[in-house]
Amino acid sequence: MVKIKKGDLIELDFVGRIKETGEVFDLTIESIAKKENLKGPKDFKYEPMKAFVGTGQLLKGIDKNLIGLEVGNEKEFDLKPEEAFGKRNPKLIQLVSANKLKKHNLNPIVGMQLNVDGRVAVVRSVTSGRVILDFNHPFSGKEVHYWLKPVKVISDIKEKVGKAMELIGFNADNLTVKEGKVNLKLANKDKLGDKFLELLKKQIKSMVPEVKSISIS
Repeated sequence: MVKIKKGDLIELDFVGRIKETGEVFDLTIESIAKKENLKGPKDFKYEPMKAFVGTGQLLKGIDKNLIGLEVGNEKEFDLKPEEAFGKRNPKLIQLVSANKLKKHNLNPIVGMQLNVDGRVAVVRSVTSGRVILDFNHPFSGKEVHYWLKPVKVISDIKEKVGKAMELIGFNADNLTVKEGKVNLKLANKDKLGDKFLELLKKQIKSMVPEVKSISIS
């Protein structure tokens, strides 16, 4: 069987739970979602996640447990906060004026998530016109439990380049690959500038080393 190594693009099934409570917070398997009475957004499709291993796309602890695992094998493990969503940082808890939030049409209620200056915060308390916002990840400081099963290692260069572009924030529809040579068609190429395009090429090659050359038109 194929063993997973750093840099592989894989299809991965997984279930993530808060260790203390058993609460499922992320998964790819519809039958388990139904069993746990979890409902995704309308038209949401449960399917294996595509991810590059060891590139920072996955949690550190997941990467560590994937490398060397055979495709098709299942694995369960616990992760400490530092290998999952990080330890809680007191500096990320801030006291702000409720009026300041209301000026931005934000009505704080305890427990809700707010987007404040491009950052997501959880409202911890609202008292006497003051609001405590917590910018820590909602699962920071928590141990988590994962079950995972790598389904497939993807070797197709076009699919790998497409995923790399998606992660960078580009549409991969206008993409062709022939003998390791990649051609990208970007509608806004002239607005991006040569320096950015070179960085884009470098990023794609670092994630898909099989690529011999990249042309952008």
